[in-house]
Amino acid sequence: MIDILKFMGPEGLFISFLVVLVAIVQLFRVIISKQSNPSPLTQSNPLVKKYDDVNLDKYTNFFRMLGLSIGLTIVLAAFEYPTPANVLMTLTDTNLYIDEELDSAVVLPKPKLPQPKKVPVVKIIEVTEDKDVTKDIEIDIPEFIDPDEVIEEYIPDDEPDDEVIENEVHIIVEKTAAFKGGMGKFYRWLGKKLKYPSHAKRLGVEGKVFVEFVIEKDGSLSNLKVVRGIGAGCDEEAIRILKMCPKWSPGEQRGRPVRQKMVLPISFRLQN
Repeated sequence: MIDILKFMGPEGLFISFLVVLVAIVQLFRVIISKQSNPSPLTQSNPLVKKYDDVNLDKYTNFFRMLGLSIGLTIVLAAFEYPTPANVLMTLTDTNLYIDEELDSAVVLPKPKLPQPKKVPVVKIIEVTEDKDVTKDIEIDIPEFIDPDEVIEEYIPDDEPDDEVIENEVHIIVEKTAAFKGGMGKFYRWLGKKLKYPSHAKRLGVEGKVFVEFVIEKDGSLSNLKVVRGIGAGCDEEAIRILKMCPKWSPGEQRGRPVRQKMVLPISFRLQN
């Protein structure tokens, strides 16, 4: 009986209680109606007396009792209804299935931990106390030094030769090389000797030609070359006129004449 109550639950018990209560109430109503007198309207109705088949309340009590009996039978049958076996089998099968899944669980291997590196063992050497050294060191010291003795001056072998210093080409020196009489005299001489190329005149070429050269120690010009030109024969004319140039005053370094490099612009302009 306890298993049936658990199976029905509180809602099934409440519905069963209502059905039983209604059945009891209806039973009492039937009993009371049987004991009471028949209705005066029914007795005084001539149709009911003459035609008994027209009475609609004739079988009411019968069907009411039949309904109550069927309801009670269904309620009692529900209480006595056994627990289904297939439900238990389903639960049992489910438990078995879960057990199989647990048995077939994948076991992960343990991760390999990196082995610690071996630290080299440092040997500690005990240092004993130093012993006093009593051994004497003999040093030969001359007994007499003549103050009148002449000591020769030491001249290092790696001193640069004067020839190497003099042949070096300088850009900046203590005294810069210049044309004798000044640069104004140089440009006046240049204006007299310079010839404007005919090809440059026809093309109307004008501009500045930059010539690089070296002023030697004797004042002559060497290593002439055009650094930036304008073409049309002007570059060649600039080189030609500088080769004819008189000697300059050379540059000086520490009071000695040295070679000096210089870049000079020569202008070419047409007169209107």
